[in-house]
Amino acid sequence: MKALQLKSKRRDFIRNMIKSGSFLACVDALGWSSLLAAPSLKRFVMIYYPNGCVRDRWHSYPIGELSPASLSRSPLEPLTNHLDKLTLFKNLSYAGHGGSSSHPEACRGVFSGGVPGHMSFDTSLGMSIPGRLTNNIHLGLWTSLAKGSEYMPFTDESGRSIVPADDPLQVYDQLIGDLGGGDQGNPQTASRKRILSALMENLDLMQSIDLPTSQAQKLIAHENSLQYYQKVLEAGFGDGVELVRPSVSMGGINEEAEDICKAQMKNIATMMQADVSKIFSFQFMAAQDESLKINFPSIRPYMGSFGSGEKLNYNETRSHVSSHNESALFDSQTRWYNMMIAYLVDELTRRIDPVFGGALIDHTLILVMSEVGGGNHQMENPGVLTISGQHSPVARRRAIDCRGAGMSSLFLDIARAFGLSWDNYGNSFGTGIPGYIQTY
Repeated sequence: MKALQLKSKRRDFIRNMIKSGSFLACVDALGWSSLLAAPSLKRFVMIYYPNGCVRDRWHSYPIGELSPASLSRSPLEPLTNHLDKLTLFKNLSYAGHGGSSSHPEACRGVFSGGVPGHMSFDTSLGMSIPGRLTNNIHLGLWTSLAKGSEYMPFTDESGRSIVPADDPLQVYDQLIGDLGGGDQGNPQTASRKRILSALMENLDLMQSIDLPTSQAQKLIAHENSLQYYQKVLEAGFGDGVELVRPSVSMGGINEEAEDICKAQMKNIATMMQADVSKIFSFQFMAAQDESLKINFPSIRPYMGSFGSGEKLNYNETRSHVSSHNESALFDSQTRWYNMMIAYLVDELTRRIDPVFGGALIDHTLILVMSEVGGGNHQMENPGVLTISGQHSPVARRRAIDCRGAGMSSLFLDIARAFGLSWDNYGNSFGTGIPGYIQTY
């Protein structure tokens, strides 16, 4: 009880400061004013595709402003309807920024800014932009069939590989459907409320102790999560959240992979609407993947002789098998990834944002990248792009010549686009990509 009284007194003290007008002066004096200036970007999606691309085809667009004709010869063509959100990067480099001719080493280095064994960029961003219930959500397609964890690009705070959940039905039931009912008569709901009450009491006790600033901030984040969880248990997710349970689950059936991928994209959009997290990562298979045949009806018109008959099931329809040839077939596979990414952007553009207003895409930035540049493990000129909405501070509808700048510099710029005052990230040496952030 004493702890609760102390907590109440602290809250009353802050309220009185706000009422008297002295709170903002205190904030300025302590240098906290930057924390109150909410950045316009709120959500981040990091998408990985395996084994690089046919770089000449991917980068067949001109530098400068993009037009519908800019992507006509590129596997990026499926993104034409979202030109106003698109930023393309030519002559970016992985060399010196974690790049390697080895798939596992590239996975360990590129996604952490060239610092092997460090957490990947999405995890770093999640620690700085905490979510309501969790800092990061990792989803995937066919990731459970990867050769091993060393072929996974995303890593946690300890640098350990993350194997993303690849069953959309299971993801929905555990992270969305299991929370969003607001069913007061459900015994599980009652049990969760009792557990939640106990956690809140423990949190009150912890907050009565003088802690270092970093630990106190973590407690505040935990309190926000518990309060949000309580609200969801009592009333569901609220208006504007489209709750549609997937009709397909991961069974390893190749023909179902496209539907599974689309279901995962819908899960991302739904979790955004429900404000489950701010940071999402999606992984197409894994590096050096040979588990999935990319031979779906949607991509067959672009597969040449492999688009019909017996060749539909040849090994060449697997990403890693065809990558070293850097053939038109491999190019069609990267086209398919972009078709699925376009599907996600369609969902984010169509759905309302119950939290920040407008459409979900308006406050979102999506980063798309691979672990290597070309299919033969080149480290230069990789296929990288970002997609962001109208409240994004980055240059859009443009192709930028990076002139050999490293991937770490793009990571740094993205962090800054979210309002984070990072001095450096990985091997960026504190420099970004000229022309990307419009306020540069």
